[in-house]
Amino acid sequence: MNLIKLRYVVAVDREGSISGAARGLHITQSAVTKAVADMETELGVALFDRRARGVVATAAGRDFIDRAARILSDMDQLVMDAKSGRDSRDRVLRIGIAPPSLEGVMNRAVRHLVVNHPEVRVQLRGTPYEAGVQLLRQGDLDTMIAPEHTLFGEAGFVTEPLPPLKARMFARKGHPLSGRRVVAAELAQFPIISPDITGPHVMPLMGVLDHLEGDPARGLHILENFPMASGIIERTDTVGVVVETYTHSQAFQSRFEVIDFDMGAPLPMVFAYRAERVPARAMRWLREALKAFPPTAS
Repeated sequence: MNLIKLRYVVAVDREGSISGAARGLHITQSAVTKAVADMETELGVALFDRRARGVVATAAGRDFIDRAARILSDMDQLVMDAKSGRDSRDRVLRIGIAPPSLEGVMNRAVRHLVVNHPEVRVQLRGTPYEAGVQLLRQGDLDTMIAPEHTLFGEAGFVTEPLPPLKARMFARKGHPLSGRRVVAAELAQFPIISPDITGPHVMPLMGVLDHLEGDPARGLHILENFPMASGIIERTDTVGVVVETYTHSQAFQSRFEVIDFDMGAPLPMVFAYRAERVPARAMRWLREALKAFPPTAS
């Protein structure tokens, strides 16, 4: 049954005439006449009695038109509810960062997004790799910022490349390791702070900790909070891990020095979302913010 013709029939009943329905619908009178005739042919009953000054629903027509009006009202409400839900989803953007220690690299992009699009509500959460992939797959995250290898071989996702992330070791000014090339055995002589034990910088650190006795992971302080870690590093001989681009900032250079230690090749990063989902407006705005302020530039 054609819903458009159904709307025409309900409009004729509401207006009491075919000409009135045509004016209200902004279509030709002949189109309304044909729609009513087609519906009556399909149903096998007359829906209206034609009179000199308009039309009146027949007994059979009255039952049909009343039910049709309720169906159309439900359909309109369904569309409105769906649109309202879509608008609500467009306003909330759930972003995952894997591993959690990389949350800080999103500072400038998220600030740009929120300042320029105040209607968006951002929910940013750090997550381990495996948990983040599962949250993204089941729809509890809209997007995830993560190392490319995290999603390698995972079906059902779209990944867009971001600039690679380079990790560096750093320490207080005047640290005993400052000003020269450092090898793993030398670095192992000092306490080390790592933001986590699963991040992109961990493999080079494991090489350092191999110089210690016992479980290598027990040779690390695990402190995700960067202000806390940097406060310790500034006051002691402890060394830590930082994103390379931050080392170029005045805030960093006024307090710390880079330790010349090989942390391996830069790590490719991606912006990922589910393939079956068309990116909402907020996702497109996040993409623009990431282009203007890549995570590696925080």
